[in-house]
Amino acid sequence: MRIGIGLGGVAGWALIALAMTSSGIAATAPQDRVTPIPLGGALTDQRGDRFYGVYIPTRYGGSLTITASEGSVEGLMGPDGRPRTNGGELGQDQHGWYTFAVKGAEGPYRVSSKFVQVGEAARRPWNFYYWPTKGDSIHEPWAGGNGRVDTTYVNGDDRLVATPGSYIAPGQDIVLPGANGLLETMPAEGDTATWFPNLYDDLTWRGPEGTLYQTPSPLLKYDQLFGSGARGWESANAQNQDINRWPGHCLGGAVASILLNEPIPAPGSGMTRDELKALWSELGENHLNHRIGDFATDIPGGPPRPGVDVTDRFAPQVHRMFEQHIRGRRQALLSNMRAFPPNGKENEVWNQGVGKVTTTYYAIPGKGERSVRLLVEAEANTGANLNEGDPKPRVVIYEYTLVYGLDGEIDQSKAYQSDWIAVRGDGMFAPLNVLELAESRWQGHNPYVTEANIRAVDLANGGGQVGRFAGAPPQFRPVGSYEAGRGPAFAGFGEGGMGIPGFQNNLPGAPAPRRGVLSRLFAR
Repeated sequence: MRIGIGLGGVAGWALIALAMTSSGIAATAPQDRVTPIPLGGALTDQRGDRFYGVYIPTRYGGSLTITASEGSVEGLMGPDGRPRTNGGELGQDQHGWYTFAVKGAEGPYRVSSKFVQVGEAARRPWNFYYWPTKGDSIHEPWAGGNGRVDTTYVNGDDRLVATPGSYIAPGQDIVLPGANGLLETMPAEGDTATWFPNLYDDLTWRGPEGTLYQTPSPLLKYDQLFGSGARGWESANAQNQDINRWPGHCLGGAVASILLNEPIPAPGSGMTRDELKALWSELGENHLNHRIGDFATDIPGGPPRPGVDVTDRFAPQVHRMFEQHIRGRRQALLSNMRAFPPNGKENEVWNQGVGKVTTTYYAIPGKGERSVRLLVEAEANTGANLNEGDPKPRVVIYEYTLVYGLDGEIDQSKAYQSDWIAVRGDGMFAPLNVLELAESRWQGHNPYVTEANIRAVDLANGGGQVGRFAGAPPQFRPVGSYEAGRGPAFAGFGEGGMGIPGFQNNLPGAPAPRRGVLSRLFAR
């Protein structure tokens, strides 16, 4: 009987039996040979005192649990001949055969194995909000509308982008903000309005029913703390002018959540934690300034399915990143995990920090002990948490097969033997990438937002309770008061440098972004 690659027949039984007897378990009659059980599987209709072996293919350890429905599990030994605790952690570089006995069963019994590996970053990425670049809008209701453009006028510098009285599809925009970023028009009956939390928001927003809501306003407060024009620049140059709601600052938020302590605003800054995180998100939202170490990238979305598909050969690369970094080095990783179910699209970008991976191992019948099927729960932070409204982590489940080498590492030379079977949970597609962040230079596209200023008001990342931010917070003024008499900051929605509308590298005092890694890693 063959029990795996390079270990079979009578010689195989003899090797395992020798390991058990030399480890202190007497291989006595009536059965003195070892029966292999599949990893993550079971043998049924077993009888009498028997000896068993199970193969652990990975050098990165995990918890091995042996269960027998009758009798007792005794003498669990590792490949080095030392005793192990059933259900305990095996430790690093302990891949190989594990042997044990089942004794004292009075009738037929079932014996099974379970092997689970948990990797967790030493510092888990904190939750953030992605701060979309789409401005507030008047639009046709998503459901229950009349299919007609009812709003016929605009106030301020708002822009009417649909023909009054014409047909309009559900959700389509009718009025968008102008260069000042503020929606100043009220919707007519039959239309509605939606507020999108933006970096350039005012202190309040008036809803379609006329109610005034207090809103986060990170850049407006930043301007009044440091005497800058960051809000006006952002509203005039970074608005997303189409219907898509997902583009935003998820790259900056994810990078900050991995590399920085969770921000704590200085009491004298008057900022909330969400607003301070928003400023770090702006600084990090520049893919040219992040240096990437190890990576798996350019992964097709698929979606993965059983059998041959374009994602299969990438499974070993993705799991190597999870196992070596999150499990082995306790590092959080950056990943564009793509869209959420049920209606997301493959081109959607959702960058998040992956801080925990739980992998359950299963042997593949007839493929040898180093070929395994893995069920992987990748747990990332949420990029949609505003005012603690959605703190639930994003958990994406990947299922794939791969082959380990004799050294306990994933055998990348056998990538084309892999099968990426499925994506479930909070995911629909294979991730675009899984990246190790080696370093970041904190400078986003907005030339007025600087690392030194943000650190000055962040007690967790360089700031202190001294100086003007140690006392009472200021009384912040709304946009209409604070920016009165100022023109739009480089207004216009034409394409500028670096792919950002209106961006100019020659602004006075504007820092020049420094290149750190090819933009393809970030799908830009």
